[in-house]
Amino acid sequence: MLIWSGVAVLLVLAFVAAVGAVQRAFYSPAGFATSYVDALAARDVRAAMAMPGADPTPASLSAQGLPEKPSRELLRPDVLPHLTGIRVVSDDQLASGSHLVEVAARADGHPVTAKFTVRQTGSVLGLLPLWEFAKTPLTVAHIQVQHADTFTIAGHTLEPRAAEKQPADAFSVAADYLMFAPARYSLGHHSRYLTADTVAFPAAAGQRVPVAVDAQPTNAFVSVVQTQLHDFLDDCAKQEVLQPAGCPFGAVIDDRVQGLPAWSIVRYPPVTIQAGETGWVMPRSEGAAHLSVTVQSLFDGSVSQRETDEPFAMSVSKITLRDDDGIDLVVAD
Repeated sequence: MLIWSGVAVLLVLAFVAAVGAVQRAFYSPAGFATSYVDALAARDVRAAMAMPGADPTPASLSAQGLPEKPSRELLRPDVLPHLTGIRVVSDDQLASGSHLVEVAARADGHPVTAKFTVRQTGSVLGLLPLWEFAKTPLTVAHIQVQHADTFTIAGHTLEPRAAEKQPADAFSVAADYLMFAPARYSLGHHSRYLTADTVAFPAAAGQRVPVAVDAQPTNAFVSVVQTQLHDFLDDCAKQEVLQPAGCPFGAVIDDRVQGLPAWSIVRYPPVTIQAGETGWVMPRSEGAAHLSVTVQSLFDGSVSQRETDEPFAMSVSKITLRDDDGIDLVVAD
C-alpha cells in the first residue's frame, strides 16, 4: 500500500513538473514572446501575425500614438533578416499586471533586441494562462527618401508615393511602413543618376522609427549635365555677335567693329550639382570665353586685332530628371 502511495505521489509530482515546464515554455509571457520571434526566424509571417494582438488595427495603432494606416507592403518574409540566437533577456511584471518581455537575437549577425508588452487574457483549464500582445509588436518605420522617388530594401524597390499621397512636385517623399521586430533592416537607393549610402536601422517594437535615405548625384549625373552645358556654351560661341543672345558672356566695344566677332570657350565652368529647396541646381560657377575681333579706333582710325578672354559666371536654377532618363536644364546668368 505504501508502495502504491509513493508511486501516486511521484506521478503527481511528475505531472506538476510537466505542467510547470509546459507553462514556462509555451504559456508564460516569455514563452509567448519567444514563440512570436521563433515564427519570424522561420519566416512564417502568417503564424506570427496570427498570434493574439500581433496584427494591429487602426484604432490600436492610434491608441499607441502611431499612424493609423501605415503601409503593410514590408510585412513579407523575404524582407526579414536571418534571426539566430533567440533568448529572453528579462520578463518584468508591470503595475498594470502586464509583462514587459525583452527578447534578444542576432539579425544577419548583428545584435538586436525587442521589448514586447503582453497581458493575460484567460487560461486553459485554469492551469495554463493565455496571453496576447497588449501593444503591437511591430515597428512603424517612417521612411523619408530625400531627393528621389524610391528606396531599396532586400532587393526590392518601393515607391513611397504608392503608400502615401505626396505632392506632385515633391523633391523628397516619405511614408510609414509596418515592419517586424526584432530585426535590423538596410535601406538605400541606386539609379543611373542618383545613389545613396546604405542606411541600417534596428526595428523597435511598438514605436515609430524615423529613417532617412539621402540620394545624391552620381558621376553619370554630373557628366551628363557637364556635356549639356558644354554644348550650350559651344552653341553660344557660334553666334557671331558681341552679345550672344541668351548666353552668359558678351563684350561691349566702344570702337567700330570690322567683320564678325569670333568666340570660343577657353574655360568651361566647373559643374557641381546640389540639392536646392525644390530640385537639383548648379550653384554659380565661373568660366571664360575668348573674343577675337577686328576693331577700328574712333579716335584716330587705326585698325587693330582684339584678342581678349572675357570672364563670365553662370548657374543652373533647375535640373529635371525625366522618366526617359533625359535631363532638362534651366540656365541662369
